[in-house]
Amino acid sequence: MTEEFTFAKKNRSQNFRTHTASTKVTQSEFAELECAAAERGLRLSEWIREVLFRELPESHHPNFGDHINYGKRLLTEIVGLQVFLTHVLSTMSRGEWLDAEQYEEIMRQVKAKKHRWAQQVLAEPPPDTHE
Repeated sequence: MTEEFTFAKKNRSQNFRTHTASTKVTQSEFAELECAAAERGLRLSEWIREVLFRELPESHHPNFGDHINYGKRLLTEIVGLQVFLTHVLSTMSRGEWLDAEQYEEIMRQVKAKKHRWAQQVLAEPPPDTHE
């Protein structure tokens, strides 16, 4: 335990959050912020941090932006794969086969539209986790 504390103390400036950025809000604004964070399953401080860094140009905080962009790219590929598989498997489930032209058309559509589909998924409200 002492070794961990000493290690953390020595490396505080490198890896640990040691500074606070704050602002004052009204009671009703605070309630709105808490609600927004809870809807996303985050603590208020983590949600505020996420929002602040999302608003910064990526050059100011590249590591945070990299994680968000990686997540968006990953989601885009997952959505594309889901749509592709849905089209292919629904055809096969009816006992039909795709010819090369049909396959290529599905691929073109997925490549052209997967980014928009992923944005639509991101725009959806999160599922209600309070049930």
